Amino acid sequence: MPSETELLTALFAAAMGGALSPRSLAAPADEVATWEDFLSVLSEMTHADTVQMQLVENGRPLQFWQVGEDRDGLNMAESGQMRTSRVYSRSDLPAGLTPASETCPLRALRWRFGPDAWGVITLRRRSEDFRAIDGQHMSNLLPYLAPAVQGWQRRARERWQAALEHQICAGFGSGWVLFSPSGLVSDMADGLAERLEAVAGIRLSADGRFVLLEENARALREALSELTRDPTGTPVLWLSSAPPVQMMLSVENGDLLGRVRHEMSARALPLSQVMAAFNLNRSEARLAVALCDGLSLSEAAEKLGWTLESTRTTSKRLFARMGVTGQPGVVRAMYQSVVWSRMEI
Repeated sequence: MPSETELLTALFAAAMGGALSPRSLAAPADEVATWEDFLSVLSEMTHADTVQMQLVENGRPLQFWQVGEDRDGLNMAESGQMRTSRVYSRSDLPAGLTPASETCPLRALRWRFGPDAWGVITLRRRSEDFRAIDGQHMSNLLPYLAPAVQGWQRRARERWQAALEHQICAGFGSGWVLFSPSGLVSDMADGLAERLEAVAGIRLSADGRFVLLEENARALREALSELTRDPTGTPVLWLSSAPPVQMMLSVENGDLLGRVRHEMSARALPLSQVMAAFNLNRSEARLAVALCDGLSLSEAAEKLGWTLESTRTTSKRLFARMGVTGQPGVVRAMYQSVVWSRMEI
């Protein structure tokens, strides 16, 4: 049976995304822990058939986790009546928390993790009642549950913010690469490798180097060598000229950092976003992205399968809606727009 230390270790591993404990959970040491893993340890310790954990914020259910036999959760609309300093049995729970037809042994604990936010852990068994020590195990968790949930929420928000920043950078064709002095790629922005290969056919070799045209590969080697001699420089070079992929190198925090910008295609933008951003209909939006990608009216007509006359008619409506006088104005308006920040990647 797990110890109190192993239970608390499982709690904070779930909260902070740590590794599972092989001894208590019989899992690989490098696998990231979840709330279900913590509940599994609690289930093993208390011999519960079902363990549930629910979070409520501003009176609304926020999260729900369960291990063991499938059962309905407590009625969270009534859980605000529970005190935060006691372990409840079925007989002393506030009325309306559990279905009247259910009579199995139960233990429940509530704690607060915000001004109007709380969590509830519920243990259930099929037959014999819980032991006094099972309630003590739950009570011993009280000082740790709030900081654990708050840490988990901060970590989840940080992950969301990082993903958002990645999406925005990707939408603008930007990314970063870390190099070793010999030119090996040691790390890079999530998804950048796939984007470089899709946009310009640039891939990584088996030993972790960019596969480039000889001229571009030589320029990269020389720029990295230059930075090792003079770390104050910021050389700019091309990884690809057609299509264009440019990189600016610098030494930051002791690392060789490459800032990458690759070609963007307006036609890769979700058309609905372009329509909404400029109040365009579908035909006008299709022409706008084609013009933004550098096509002439005749080239756009051929690409879209339109007649040149209908393309010219649509362009006049497009220019009027966007408040511009020609194709350069469409390009300028498009590139000044925030539609790129929500590009699907």
